[in-house]
Amino acid sequence: MRPINFTNIELWTKFRDGDDEALTMIYSVNSPRLYLYGLKLTSNHSIVEDVIQDLFSELIRTRKNLGDTDNIQFYLIKSFKRRLQRELLKEKRYTMKENVEDYIFEITYSIEQNIILEESSNQKTALLHKALNDLTSRQKEAIYLRFNQELEYDEIAEMLEMSIEGCRNLIYRAIKSLKDSFHGDNSILLFFLHTLI
Repeated sequence: MRPINFTNIELWTKFRDGDDEALTMIYSVNSPRLYLYGLKLTSNHSIVEDVIQDLFSELIRTRKNLGDTDNIQFYLIKSFKRRLQRELLKEKRYTMKENVEDYIFEITYSIEQNIILEESSNQKTALLHKALNDLTSRQKEAIYLRFNQELEYDEIAEMLEMSIEGCRNLIYRAIKSLKDSFHGDNSILLFFLHTLI
């Protein structure tokens, strides 16, 4: 399939109208992102894969009845997270209480691999682990959605069911905590935020 540049609205409209090439484009761009995001919420690869398949099967089945969107990635992440939470609740492996930060959201950073190669790797690796442990799961998820998935604050706020101002504050506090942990070394912080996997 040759790459074609469509806007989100055009691509989504083509998909809803039954264009299989549009479906392929949407799936190939978004399924890896959904998979990595799902693994932040559970280590069960099978459930993540099943939920992605179920999500796209449902989208194909109901495509003519789907609403408009100008941000396919956000639409899919939000739908995927809701489905994954339901599935994990069924499996009794996941609990999320409203407005409580008691769920697990794991982030691994490729910076660890790069730090190990540096001369002061042990110290920096310890610093990285401390920085991560100091963040709440909600902060980790917000940072992941902002810097890896590149969602806007309003989209993250909707995903986390909080106000936009609360979302901005959450991310600000997380970045401040990381910055404090890195003792103001902004180069490590910037690399750290842009190497989420």
